[in-house]
Amino acid sequence: MADLPSVKMKKRANLVIMAATLIFAIMVIVNLFNIMVINSSEYQKMADDNQFGKITIPANRGSILSSDGKILAQSATVFRICLDPSLYQQKDKDKKDLIINFLTSKLDSVTAEKIIQSMEKQNSQYQVLAYQVEKPLKNEILQFAKENDIVSIFDKEDTKRYYPQDDLAAAVIGHTDSDGIGQYGVEATYDDYLSGVDGVTISAQDAFGDEMPYRYSKLYEAKDGNSVVLTLDTMIQYYVESALNNMVEKNNVTNRACAIVMNAKTGAILAMATSPGYDLNNKTQLPEKDAAEVDALPADQQNEEYMKRLMAMWNNKAISCIYEPGSVFKVFTSAAALEEKVITLDDSFECSGSYTVLGTKISCWQTSGHGSQKFMDALRNSCNPAFMQIGLRLTGEKFSYYADAFGFREKTGIDLPGETNSYFASPSDLMNDVTLATSAFGQTNTISPIQMVAGYASVINGGYLVQPHVVDRIVDNEGNTVKKIDTIVKRQVISDETSAKMRQSLQYVVDNNGGSNVYIKGYRIGGKSGTSEKLTLLAQERAKRAEDLKENPDAVIPEPTKKYIASYCCFAPADNPEIVMLVMADQPEGNEYYGSKVAVPCAREIFTDLLPYLGYYPEYTVEEQALLDVPVPNVESKAVDEAEVQLKDAGFEVDIRGTGETVVAQVPTFINSVPKGSKIILYTQRDYQEEEKIMPDLMNMTADKVASEIQNIGLNVKFSGSENENAKVIVQSYPAGTKLKEGTIVSVQMAIDDRTG
Repeated sequence: MADLPSVKMKKRANLVIMAATLIFAIMVIVNLFNIMVINSSEYQKMADDNQFGKITIPANRGSILSSDGKILAQSATVFRICLDPSLYQQKDKDKKDLIINFLTSKLDSVTAEKIIQSMEKQNSQYQVLAYQVEKPLKNEILQFAKENDIVSIFDKEDTKRYYPQDDLAAAVIGHTDSDGIGQYGVEATYDDYLSGVDGVTISAQDAFGDEMPYRYSKLYEAKDGNSVVLTLDTMIQYYVESALNNMVEKNNVTNRACAIVMNAKTGAILAMATSPGYDLNNKTQLPEKDAAEVDALPADQQNEEYMKRLMAMWNNKAISCIYEPGSVFKVFTSAAALEEKVITLDDSFECSGSYTVLGTKISCWQTSGHGSQKFMDALRNSCNPAFMQIGLRLTGEKFSYYADAFGFREKTGIDLPGETNSYFASPSDLMNDVTLATSAFGQTNTISPIQMVAGYASVINGGYLVQPHVVDRIVDNEGNTVKKIDTIVKRQVISDETSAKMRQSLQYVVDNNGGSNVYIKGYRIGGKSGTSEKLTLLAQERAKRAEDLKENPDAVIPEPTKKYIASYCCFAPADNPEIVMLVMADQPEGNEYYGSKVAVPCAREIFTDLLPYLGYYPEYTVEEQALLDVPVPNVESKAVDEAEVQLKDAGFEVDIRGTGETVVAQVPTFINSVPKGSKIILYTQRDYQEEEKIMPDLMNMTADKVASEIQNIGLNVKFSGSENENAKVIVQSYPAGTKLKEGTIVSVQMAIDDRTG
């Protein structure tokens, strides 16, 4: 009896068993609660995945359009080439080699191994062999399958992104990745609107995972994305890109260039370009020069350098880089000082060629000095000492306040990805008079081009800082507006009165700068150029040189050369600005690097096309009217005497060739306009022979010298650009040595040697 468990022992055992049972029950309940309540959706999905198979139907991505209705990006229908492994194994197995040989010969991306893997796939009716196949090739493949009684090959609709304008506005539009997700530009910022919602076909599966007949499937249609309408105008964008590319090539701009054209009152971007750009349809292809340099590197370095240059190529320089603005920044120093009434338009400033601040001597670009000058002349002369004095009158506290007010310590908020912020001296740093003095004339600080344009617009539009934007509205597939992007006014920085004074002063800079290089007859333009030294880059290169010499004292390492940024910010019409434009060239390494000689001619080229396109027609002064080109009358088939009188009355010289009584040909023809006094050659015999002349080298000649040279040769000349008597030729329409027919019109662009910015 002693060996039997006692009642007490039984009770203890029962308690242990009950406790264990209770713990187990609690664990089961908790686990069931977790499965059925907390993670029910996850387990439901797992169950659905076991019971249902699904095929995604891609939504068509919305289009991107310009403000003038041109399609800049669109998705078109392409096809997936698919294989049904179940049908293949049942009916097409004996045609294996035929299928493999045909598909590998037609589809570059498809290998025999991939096809075999798809053929051998178990419990599947859907394997994709190739994506984004164009319709003609898809039809050819299906026709092959039909002719050979192959039932396992079929197609599914897909979409592909196309960019009909190739490289136009590439940096703004951006592109998508291989999955159709926006990566850069508008494609990225507005991806949620553009992408739409994919559809899906859901089909039931049996216990073995095989798909059941199609009557057990359900289709959920794809919802296509909305379209985005930009503020960009394709013609304005073309004008900008064409002029910018010309500037980059002519001046050997080594670190790219950019330009922005914006509505000064609304912030709508009419054009934004980076040069060199890239082809959106071949977005992984580097420019020829870059590709050659990458190929020249050791094999183990090529991939890293390729990716580095690719990312740089895709970046939008207008928003993703910062630069020293140089003399263009004097516009903001001026506006702040006038607003605070620490200067007036009548104030005078002395310049001896330098100015000393706290024992630091800082030079003017004109080392001989400008003498005594009133404010507008100081702005026109871009006199550094004058602006150091203005900055010191303003004080560091007020200068810092206006830096914030003009938006130089914050991003503009433009609706594009990758916008960078400035590097601007802190309020405490600006308490140092040397920092304040150099900041006042545009060195020390760096800002982005889009910050410059937004701030500049506020100076001349009445004082309002507006937020730049590239999208006007978003529309659905039926054209209904889903979202409208309205003008956002952040704040009023200066008064309308101060803004009017700045417009007056900046037009004075153009009109009284010896016939500025941006001058266009009949138009009133205001602007300020800038040439800034890349001081940070120079310091970095000098530090690296010092380190290299420390490691190898005997090495011959040349002193780093100075590099510059040339820029020009301007607006039109000067009295009521609608358009504000910035042109910036980073590291021009041609014969010139001044903003007035690099960026200004580019801006002039853009304005020459842009202003008439926007409906701004020239209004000439009496002096300008007298210098206008006049149309050449059509005197062909007229009697020689009558033709001669008509041409002389129109102000032309006449040179009659031959003994006939009727004009059979004339040079220049009546489709041209030329200056009064040009020579018109009249041929009076059918068998006339035109003489050939050799184009001279006119570069750096004054207008008087050009006219004399051209007249002696027997050609005609048209002038554009500066009309100052000291202006010289910077562009001629035909290279020296070109053979031209006598009387041909030669166009030359004149520019003054303006080093004010």
